[in-house]
Amino acid sequence: MKQIIAILRDERVEETKTALESIGVRGITFLYVIGRGEQKGRVSARELAGSQNRNMRMQLESPLPVDKLPDAEIGAAGSPFHTDAEFALGFLPKRMLVIISCDEGVNRIVQAIVNSNQTGRHGDGRIFICPMISAIRVRTGEHGDKALS
Repeated sequence: MKQIIAILRDERVEETKTALESIGVRGITFLYVIGRGEQKGRVSARELAGSQNRNMRMQLESPLPVDKLPDAEIGAAGSPFHTDAEFALGFLPKRMLVIISCDEGVNRIVQAIVNSNQTGRHGDGRIFICPMISAIRVRTGEHGDKALS
């Protein structure tokens, strides 16, 4: 029995749920988390503009009013930031997915998570696989793999 923990982009949750449901995964827990990885919370203006996460966009504030910024700093669609600019936001909103699986289902689950989250950009996430000692279904008292079905 294994515990699969994945840290994912917030905006990829629906694709991930669909992919996992399509391979028969029923028990999934998603948590709202914040964190940072190798990029130390840096995000490009292009990714920030495309983000569906309102909280992440709101973390970024221009130190000057838009009409006071030099023309070179005005990005696409009137954004006050050049699209090649990069901003350090500190901790970024992410989603943490937790699944407990029988050993034989782990590879299939991991592949579904990777396929639904891989964009080729920094911040696509991480997956951790940990051994589980046991599981107990509270309602029936079943132990081990029987508690997962």
